[in-house]
Amino acid sequence: MKQSKILKKLLNTTTITDKIVFVISISGGKDSKATLIVSLPLLLKVVKPSQIKVVYCDTHWEKKVTNDEIESIRVKLQELDIQFLVLSNPKYPNGLPDLIKSKKAFPTRMAKTCTQLLKMIPAVEYYKSLNAKGLKVISLVGKRRDESEDRKNIPDSEYYSYKDWGFDIYYPIADWTETDVYSCLDETWGIPLSYFQGNKRVGCDECFQADLKSISLMSEDRIKQMEYVENEVSQYYKDKKPTFFFRRNKTFPNGHAPIREIVNYAKEKYNFNYYTFHTRSLKAMSKKIGQKALRYKFIQSGYIPDKTNFSKYVNGVLSVPQSMQFDVEVLTTKILNSKERSELLKFEKLEDIQSEDNNLVCDCESYNML
Repeated sequence: MKQSKILKKLLNTTTITDKIVFVISISGGKDSKATLIVSLPLLLKVVKPSQIKVVYCDTHWEKKVTNDEIESIRVKLQELDIQFLVLSNPKYPNGLPDLIKSKKAFPTRMAKTCTQLLKMIPAVEYYKSLNAKGLKVISLVGKRRDESEDRKNIPDSEYYSYKDWGFDIYYPIADWTETDVYSCLDETWGIPLSYFQGNKRVGCDECFQADLKSISLMSEDRIKQMEYVENEVSQYYKDKKPTFFFRRNKTFPNGHAPIREIVNYAKEKYNFNYYTFHTRSLKAMSKKIGQKALRYKFIQSGYIPDKTNFSKYVNGVLSVPQSMQFDVEVLTTKILNSKERSELLKFEKLEDIQSEDNNLVCDCESYNML
């Protein structure tokens, strides 16, 4: 597994005392998880577990799969005797819905009130409480230079000023590539499942910056919740009805559209399915060793798939049954290397995929993705 040169340099050039506390922020996404994984072994060589804190700022707007991911991390940290804290802003007990109602407006790219008030403020207030106890805070955050144009010049570290106080922030994987991140996760605690479901952004469901592909995957429960919030905010406006998403195009010339309309637009725009992780794994393994040899591998592992149906699983005509999924995951790690497994995250379009037996076109309902 790749190591963090940035964190190693920090530890080699810093006098470590029992008054230093390292705080690692996680979001449920790949970069913060990789930062946590690569940092823990290095930190535990020089500090006690009690000097490491892992924090998660809850906006109460996360995807279920993200909450499940956070819970799995909490369990691992508990085994290491490392404190895990869920932070939130007490001014907004229900998170983002309360914030939107309070501001009578939705977050925007120019005014990211959600990030500032639901994530940054709770985290910094916690850091300040540690400082009040005479502890020096060193924050570790998962930002990388190749993430975006905005982050290409981020330094290895910087000082964050907050009122009359401040703290050091380090970015342990700032020089990593996306491939480095996926390889790290693949070799250790696993890639967050949200990425396998087609989500480009992990965390809030959905972020106002979400792309149309992610919007097309939104759950009905979340759509209804957004409709409620939009109706609540609209009562404060006479001439216009503000909406959660802003998309200016021919369909929405003024840039605003109710959530139901934007979801339907997104589904129409992206009217195709994405392979599930298990289907993509089968296809990749079949391409590498052949479908017949792959079926024999399953037989050796104790699962004996029907010959006709197995062909349909490989070709995406039928979704992989739950009874077969565990064997798919095990064989994926045995047959495909780390780079090939990372490639499974690149979603492909399902177009005219047909069964070699009866020419049945792939049925989108098999995937339950939209």
